[in-house]
Amino acid sequence: TRSDRDWSSDVCSSDLTMKNPNRLNWLTPLLLLGSLSLMPNAHAGSTLSAGENHVCAIQEDDTLICWGDNQYNQADPPSGTFSEIEVGFNFGCGLKTNGTISCWGRDTAGETSPPPGQFLQVAVGGAHACALPDNGVPICWGANGSSQASPLPGPFQQLALGDAHSCGLKPDGTVECWGLNDHEQSNVEADSFTSIVAGYRTTCGIKTDGVAICWGRTAKSYGYLTQIDFALIAHPENNSIYIFCGIKADNTLSCPPITSAPSGVFSYVTVGGGSYNGHFACGIRETNIVACWGENRYDRATPPVGVTVKPPPICVKDPASCGIIDKCGEAAAVIEQDLSLHVSKARYKTLMGDQVLWIEMSFFGENPDGKLLWELTDYGEVE
Repeated sequence: TRSDRDWSSDVCSSDLTMKNPNRLNWLTPLLLLGSLSLMPNAHAGSTLSAGENHVCAIQEDDTLICWGDNQYNQADPPSGTFSEIEVGFNFGCGLKTNGTISCWGRDTAGETSPPPGQFLQVAVGGAHACALPDNGVPICWGANGSSQASPLPGPFQQLALGDAHSCGLKPDGTVECWGLNDHEQSNVEADSFTSIVAGYRTTCGIKTDGVAICWGRTAKSYGYLTQIDFALIAHPENNSIYIFCGIKADNTLSCPPITSAPSGVFSYVTVGGGSYNGHFACGIRETNIVACWGENRYDRATPPVGVTVKPPPICVKDPASCGIIDKCGEAAAVIEQDLSLHVSKARYKTLMGDQVLWIEMSFFGENPDGKLLWELTDYGEVE
């Protein structure tokens, strides 16, 4: 069955049923796949993150590896196993597999002293950080000169932090921001979003129709993208130039300001740099090998040879944290995406209730609005 329907509307019908509905808290595969074509990585659970002059990643064994500038021990991560990593100017924080948070690197305002407890997500800004507990009410720490670490109550299902402002995505798809607002980066667009990201004086989000837009110092639309990242620091010679990268629907890169971006299929991209050292970016290829490009100060764009990292999960822990919720009230979370099949075909492991399914889909073009056209080719239960 093929579809180019806009599944962001209230649709709860399908001509397919699951093979064993008695064992499943199921929702229709077509509705799920329609959501997948519009619901991108919510930036919760990133496994690769770039700061000003360093990069950190989660390896396949769940341990951390970092490279680049290490003046403040920001490239010397703690031991242990992690499910999420984010880095700021010169520090980083990781969500450990037990739900606790560990931070390291330069400490100018308490940004490396996270609160105790267990969390679903950690987000990092220039010199502050916030974490999301089960109740969706964020807890923040670090620099607070612009009230960027004084969060709104939410509740939120995803957090995104810029250099000195913070934002949260609510369960209804709306966004609220707090902190610095000198370029209206905290004045949210009146729209519905599936994921958000924040950078230097700018906030961006992917709308429910798949279009990526930004507001603040850089206010523009970037077309249909599945994942985006925005640098925390402006261009060193022209602060009206902002460094942005995204992944298109065919899993290739869109990095307009960085002309040396490589070709090929990628599952994730992150942007770093700034000050007077220029900008760079790194991405996870379909083989889970990291590729970096741009200015290579401190060897920040030279990842260790042969190191493979974990691909970023499209959904993490709580399905609602990724915005993949069907209109009939059931939640579904994609826990694995296999890009090795081909750029035109993807296979997903999908969590629905307490059951895991595998779903295979093929893409065969775009409609006039640029939305992917797909067909469900196979599906079944993972025993």
